[in-house]
Amino acid sequence: MRRQRGFGYVEALVAVVLLAVAIVPALDALSNATRNAPTADEADDLWQAVANKLSDVSGTRFDDLDSAATVAGSATTASSYSDPTGASPRVMVYLSRYDGDNADGDNNPFTGTDADLIWIRAAITDPPVEMTTLVTR
Repeated sequence: MRRQRGFGYVEALVAVVLLAVAIVPALDALSNATRNAPTADEADDLWQAVANKLSDVSGTRFDDLDSAATVAGSATTASSYSDPTGASPRVMVYLSRYDGDNADGDNNPFTGTDADLIWIRAAITDPPVEMTTLVTR
């Protein structure tokens, strides 16, 4: 029996065909990733803007938040902590007293009065991005 050295022509041809078949989906996946990268960056920027606004507002004194929630009047009315018109992205802030103990029994967290909880929602409407939190006295 003779001892073989290296690959034969058929083996090398099979290896090249397998590499060619495997590289097509890999390149397709790479092109999809580069095509969607700007969209992902924009979405990250929106989420970061909302998170920063929520962090800033939730660090405000409780009495100031309570006053702004009273002025806003409801959980669906934007408060004075919202970004001004023309800001990009414009983050809207909604404040309301929050009925955490459901003392009035109606299962609506925005009716009744719990003097120690304020609900904060920071949101961008288009595309829809929002975060909420509760702060206590």
